[in-house]
Amino acid sequence: MNNIRIDARTAKDIDERIDRIHRDIDYVGGKVPLLDVRELLRLDLQYYRANDPKLLEDVIHKLKLGAKQIIRRPMLLVDVVKKFDLSALFVPDRKRILMDDSVPDLKKRWCESHEVAHSVIPWHSDYMLGDNRTTLSQDCHHQIEAEANHGAARLLFPSKAFSDARRSIAPTLINVREVAKHFGNTITSTLWRYVEESDEASFAAIGEHPHHPREGKPLVEYFVRSNLFEKQFSKVSVADVGRWLQSCCSYRRNGPLGASEIAIRDVNDETQIFLVEFFGNGYNLLTLARKVRASSVVISVPSGLVNIPEIGL
Repeated sequence: MNNIRIDARTAKDIDERIDRIHRDIDYVGGKVPLLDVRELLRLDLQYYRANDPKLLEDVIHKLKLGAKQIIRRPMLLVDVVKKFDLSALFVPDRKRILMDDSVPDLKKRWCESHEVAHSVIPWHSDYMLGDNRTTLSQDCHHQIEAEANHGAARLLFPSKAFSDARRSIAPTLINVREVAKHFGNTITSTLWRYVEESDEASFAAIGEHPHHPREGKPLVEYFVRSNLFEKQFSKVSVADVGRWLQSCCSYRRNGPLGASEIAIRDVNDETQIFLVEFFGNGYNLLTLARKVRASSVVISVPSGLVNIPEIGL
């Protein structure tokens, strides 16, 4: 799946709303205190367990009946949570975020921030009854979710603080992990933001371990590209990255999984060398790749990705 980019005007509007939140809570650096954000926005947070139907139903029934859809069908939210396996949802009429308590703590921060973003983007309120996809076209749903993801990333990684942290260290997965600790967020969300903000030609792949995939899961679920990579290497597809992962990735499951150099042709059909690193976080394989130099070797093969000797495996 490719990450959806939102238009510049929408991004600017969301950025300004999130920047105002950071100013209003007097953010000074490090981990953003989400409790302060909720208090500022007068949002309530309540937990349920998706695998405990009785608790979920009790939580839903305690909501004051304010939305017409809930009045007509009180169990609508329960149905939506079960059908779409939601980790969190925002109920606009009650200004309440509902979250699955079984979600790991670090991931809770992303889920909560995603719903906070929904709450501050005014045009989302009409769509937010549990993210009910039956009322949205797929394209509209994906756009709404992309906008909320953009807002969540800006909330958890304030622009100036994150830019300063990113520019102060070399772009490696080890350093991405350190930045994640500094801001108190997951490695996955940090890697995504890191690549999106990169000044270099770089990309990240988030998905399954190619040698230990889970049934029904795509090998590459997210293919995140910097602006420069997207411009210079637009021919590279998710399928290309998947084939490359299968040929280069170590068989180990977790932790640092080594590194490799690959050659990728740019839009001018010139070969550029990328250093790629792998890390298994116990759930996904995370890959970070960045251009390190132009190739001095003429490589004449039909594939868009060409392996050269691996290192560190």
